[in-house]
Parts: sequence; C-alpha cells; structure tokens
Amino acid sequence: MGTNTAKTKTTTNLIQVRVPADLKERVGKLFESLGTNTSDVIRMMLMRADETKSIPFPIRSGAYPISSNERIREVVATFELENMPLSEQNIKDLRDYELALTTTDEIRKRILKEIKEENKK
Repeated sequence: MGTNTAKTKTTTNLIQVRVPADLKERVGKLFESLGTNTSDVIRMMLMRADETKSIPFPIRSGAYPISSNERIREVVATFELENMPLSEQNIKDLRDYELALTTTDEIRKRILKEIKEENKK
C-alpha cells in the first residue's frame, strides 16, 4: 500500500530579453546581493502576474515618478475622502514601510491592536 510519488513532468520554455549590458550587470549584482538571480526574479514576476492576473508592480506615465512623500500624501488624502483619517502612527507606519524599516505583518498587528482597544471603549 504505497502512495504514488511520481512527479508530473513540466515543460519549460526559454524566454530571451534584450537589455543594455550595463543594466544586466547592475541588476545581476543587485539580485545576487539579495540572494537570487535575474532568471529567478523574472520567473517570480511571471508567477505573480499569473497569480494576480495583473502586472505585479505599478506602471506610471510621465517624465518622473512620484516621490515617497507624495505617495504617502495620496494615501492619507484617499483615507480622508472616505472619512477615515489616519493617525500619526499610521502615517509613520507608511513611511517606515517605504523605507523597509517594518513589515506589513508588523503594521497589521499594530492596527488590529488599535482596533481592539477602540472597540473596548
């Protein structure tokens, strides 16, 4: 009475992309410092696009990207429009997240704690 442990064979295809040599070198070093490589990052992007049915990062038009402060002001304004103003701690959390000083899990725990405390009142 054994279990069937045979793996199904996955067919793979090669994707080739032309990029400037200096870009390939820079991101190659970046990805290596992050413990991965360009091929794995591209594979992760494709898997995320398939999972979310969307491009897995923001696409912006215009001559320059918006700054971190502008993004945070946009989030704050959106919440205010919904009559849900953010606390100073919420805004600090956004800034910390932008700077990779905190994780979404840490922020979620703080927010849930705030909600529980407010519901006790």
